[in-house]
Parts: sequence; structure tokens; C-alpha cells
Amino acid sequence: MRLQERGSLTRLPNSMNILLVNYEFPPLGGGAGRGTYNLARELATAGHSVDVLTSRANGLLELDTVDGFCIHRVNSFRKGIHDSGFRGAFTFLLFAVPVFLRLGRSRNYDIIHYFFSLPTGLLHFLPGKHREVPYIVSLRGSDVPNYDAFNESLQFVHKIMLPVTRSIWRQSAQVVALSNALATTAAEVDSGVDIKVVPNGIESDLFVRNPHLKTEHRKSQPTDRVQLICVTRLIERKGVQVLLHAMQELDDSVFLTIVGEGNYKVELQLLAGRLKVDSKVRFHGYCPREDLVQLYNISDIFVLPSMAESFGMVFVEAMSCGLPVVGARVGGVPDIIKAENGILVKPDSVAELAAAISTLVKEPELREQLGLANRERAVQHYSWRGVCERYEAIYQNAIE
Repeated sequence: MRLQERGSLTRLPNSMNILLVNYEFPPLGGGAGRGTYNLARELATAGHSVDVLTSRANGLLELDTVDGFCIHRVNSFRKGIHDSGFRGAFTFLLFAVPVFLRLGRSRNYDIIHYFFSLPTGLLHFLPGKHREVPYIVSLRGSDVPNYDAFNESLQFVHKIMLPVTRSIWRQSAQVVALSNALATTAAEVDSGVDIKVVPNGIESDLFVRNPHLKTEHRKSQPTDRVQLICVTRLIERKGVQVLLHAMQELDDSVFLTIVGEGNYKVELQLLAGRLKVDSKVRFHGYCPREDLVQLYNISDIFVLPSMAESFGMVFVEAMSCGLPVVGARVGGVPDIIKAENGILVKPDSVAELAAAISTLVKEPELREQLGLANRERAVQHYSWRGVCERYEAIYQNAIE
């Protein structure tokens, strides 16, 4: 097939030159970072020329090529791998400016895709050639006013930046939200903005159901306990403290593994001690995604009682590995969990959460039924190929 030249990038006919901008990218951040990686990979596989501008983690190259797309990394002063904080977000902006302007001058992009309207969308206001390029904004949760009521500092910043946020949304070719609930919250901020809903996808070839792993694990570590797993950033709005209180209501036939890091970890560990549940709770810490698949597969039930959640990628990961799921009735979680997939509870309700877990603990046949349905739902509704095709159509409409 004959190649066409556009600027400094070589491209196939009908392909697009695309810049994805996100201050989080693996191994930094959570679902938004993974989403950026998977979308970039799928776009590159489809024949598009893709650049990603993001933050740099220790030991990683400033300029790198992965899975057919190019990564441009800049410094930022984050709190930790899974916790950016205001300092991390806005120092990323500072270091990103010269790279962003250089890319805008040299790459002749067809479309720019900002993940998070704040802080990354602020780059749009810089003077330069990029101002001639249409852009879209993916809302991820924390960049939407009134999404996270538990973070008073964030709400204060949103109040000050509200006119800027509205300007970023209104000047975009399209605003995209992760879930119907997040789109509704954003519409309350600015009802004049058209918002499409595109969920995250799942790496269904990585997150697979493997009953053999559970069988072998039980042989090597015999136990009659039902294994709960919670995978999350350890911050207050994820509701892990509610889960610890629920563990106090459950007997010793249940064991909980908490996977993840965050600035709330020490407080949660102290709480587990005060509640005297530390004998049936394990804080696993950070886990690479490849190893996470094994943890899902040796577990029986996934639980995450978030009090605010724009989507909940970990629910889909657990479902893809064949686990029944328990979540709170907030944000985008009801988009994922239906009656045939798991149990939804009132957020911040220890009694409802304990009752839901107890129901699944007592009914292994129900767990198996839900797990099988979840694997099928995850593959059918959350493939990254399907997500990529929806974004390709949005990009094309924006360009036209």
C-alpha cells in the first residue's frame, strides 16, 4: 500500500495523526492511564499515527516507542505512583509546555485528545499551531465539578476554575464521559455542552478466567475461607474503610486481600487494628497487572464500595476473570453491575455491604453463575477494539 507523507509523519491513506495528552500513564495513575495506553495501542494497530504526551516515571525514557505508538514523557513532582496530587498535575503542565508546543509545530496533527479537562485541557490555551487543530476532551471524574464531594480542596479549585472548565468544554469538538452518571454530573455544570458516553475497555486476552489457578492455590495453601479481593487506590472516596467495618460484621470464614497503594493506607491499617479484623485482612500493596490476573483468579468475590466512581475499571477486570462483584450504587458502577452480574449496595452502608457479601459467601452456586455471566458480559460489552472504533468515529466527526 502506498504511503502518503504529512508533515514529518508517514501515514496510510485514511489514517489520522493523533496526539493523546494525559498526565497519567502506566505505571503512573489508575484507570485513565491504562485507558490511554490501550486506546493508543488500538489506534496504532488500526494504522493511525499516535503520539502520547504524559508524565515520566523513574527509570523510563523521555522518548520511547511502545506497541506502535510514540511516548513523550516529561517530569512531574507526584506524591506517588498512584497519587498525583495538585503538585503532580500542575508540574506536569509546566514541563509539558515546551514539548507540547514543539509537537504542535512539527507533527501536523488531525486531532488532539485531552484526558481530563483539568489540568491537561489547559494546554489548549497556549498560543501556537495547535490552536488550529480540533480537540476532544475525555472526562474522567476528578476533572468534573461536584464529582468528588469528599475532596474539599478539589472542590475549591473547581469553584475557582469553573469558567475555565466551561471554556475548555465549549471550545472542544466533543466532550466524552466515561459513564451516564458522569455525563449527568457534567451536564449539571454546563447544560449547553453535548456529551457522548464511551466507557473504558478491558484487556480480555490478559484478564481471563482460569479455574485451574484457584484449584492449585487451594492445594498449596489449604483453606476453607472465602477469599474476597479489593483492588483500588487507597484514598478515602474508594470506601475501603466501609469494607473494613463490614469485615467486623462477618465471621472468620471470610478473608480479605486489599491490593493497591495510596495516601490513606496507613489510616486504613490502623483502622483494621482498632476493629480487630487485621487477622482476616491482608494489605497486599502494589501489584503488577500480570500478577493481578492471578490474584483475581484465586479469589472468590470482588468488592469495592466506592463513594464516588466515574466508571470502575477494576469491576470489569474482575468480571473478565469470572468473579461475582459487589459495589456501591454510585457514579458509573450501575452501568456495569446489573442483577445478573453482582450486587449493588447503598454507599457508606456497612450493614448492606456485609449482607451482600454474606449472601455470596453462603451461596457458592450463585457465585459460579454470576462469574460465568460476568466473563461473557465483559468480553461482549467492553472490548478495546469496540471502544477504539467509537473514538475513531468521534475523531472523524470532529475533523469534518
